[in-house]
Amino acid sequence: MRILLIPNTYAPVLGGVQTVTHNLAQHLLNNGHQVQVVTNRYPRSLAARETLDAVSIDRLLLLSPETTHLHRRRPDLFLSSLYFYPRSLWRLRNLMRSFRPDVVNVHFPDHQIRFVLALHRRFKFRLVVSLHGHDVERVSDWNASKHSATARRLQSILREADAVTACSRHLLDQAVQVEPSIANKGHVIHNGIDPKRFIDRSSYVHPRPYAFAFGRLTYKKGFDMLLDAFAQAKSVAQEIDLIIAGEGEEHKALELRAQQLGLRSRVHFPGRATETEVIRLLNGSLFVVVPSRCEPFGIVALEALAAGKPVLATKTGGLAEFLTEFSNGAVVTLVDPNVEKLTAGLLQMFELPLNPLRELRDYHLADKYSWAQVTRLYENVFAQRCQS
Repeated sequence: MRILLIPNTYAPVLGGVQTVTHNLAQHLLNNGHQVQVVTNRYPRSLAARETLDAVSIDRLLLLSPETTHLHRRRPDLFLSSLYFYPRSLWRLRNLMRSFRPDVVNVHFPDHQIRFVLALHRRFKFRLVVSLHGHDVERVSDWNASKHSATARRLQSILREADAVTACSRHLLDQAVQVEPSIANKGHVIHNGIDPKRFIDRSSYVHPRPYAFAFGRLTYKKGFDMLLDAFAQAKSVAQEIDLIIAGEGEEHKALELRAQQLGLRSRVHFPGRATETEVIRLLNGSLFVVVPSRCEPFGIVALEALAAGKPVLATKTGGLAEFLTEFSNGAVVTLVDPNVEKLTAGLLQMFELPLNPLRELRDYHLADKYSWAQVTRLYENVFAQRCQS
């Protein structure tokens, strides 16, 4: 098949959607498909066109005229969009004529929506929309208006899509609430991991044993609850530290909270960690904590299991969905997303031996969580029209 991937952003930008689409593109190429990526040119310093790991990438300024720009007091964006919208649409139409995709797969529908809908009215292709979390959550929250411009744009592309994928059943159910017409064309495709990353057994060197948590430092990730729980449980395990890696808008607030709780010498914030650094931090940890208030999937927990580490995670969203099969008290402990239950979970984890559980060293995730299998599931969705 000729497959055009249109994520909202793409590698080398870091993030969950970028990781999924980059791995998907590479595995599709390896399976013999022709693959092209079109994405938003953000940041502007990125090249307009390049090839990355054999994947051809076109970056366009996907700006479309929206009155919301004016409501946000950004007349500069509105005026810029009057120029860039027809220019980017013209380039997309030329690409469609030359590449002639059988499938257009949109990941995290956002700025691409208006462009893709315009193309779908003019060209014949199978439209598959892939949802990843915040793309749906921002319009499905009870505090968000279902009639907002963002919600209407998402509903429009979901209605027009030939198929919709989501990284968890929980997220797909949320999407159905936003646009009920997708109930019979939705597919759950979990995210995957690259097993080769976990061959490295080198460990991060820290002067004391430590529990590890990582991810974007936002309210939804629940790191503030983890700090409160750690403060309540620390008297039981005086010798154990907590390392929280990542960046985000809550970084300064979390550092201040740790200081207020008297945890300044026990909790460490190393900032954003590279993929290699994450593996070494995982390898050196006693266990991993995923304290999310809500979570569309939870790749962090999957990576912890791949590294052979016990996991303490909250029963929320996609986490509860896929971790239940591993929840036997030794591999995974699931608790409700609140401070009291996280405290109890930490106390349970502190009772584990200080050395990683030997049986987890030889623990391997099921093949269904490899990118090869994830790609096969996408291929099945892409190929449905060809089979009909």
